[in-house]
Amino acid sequence: MQVDEANLLERIDRLASAVQLMAAMLGTRLDREQFAQRLGVHRNTLRARLAVDRTMPRPGRDGRWLLSEIVEWEQRR
Repeated sequence: MQVDEANLLERIDRLASAVQLMAAMLGTRLDREQFAQRLGVHRNTLRARLAVDRTMPRPGRDGRWLLSEIVEWEQRR
């Protein structure tokens, strides 16, 4: 079965939206180390990026990030 690029991109968008909705419903939160691992960087690199990139999600009072906000940010960039 051959899938064209537009169809594949649509499927990826739907899957990303489903993951975002699920994360929002569960309230899943990541700590600094988990967020850094997700980005494939060291936690100090994450700290530096947060200082420069104002589009990145910010941690809550507990120092953790909502996974739903991270997924939304990833989709925008």
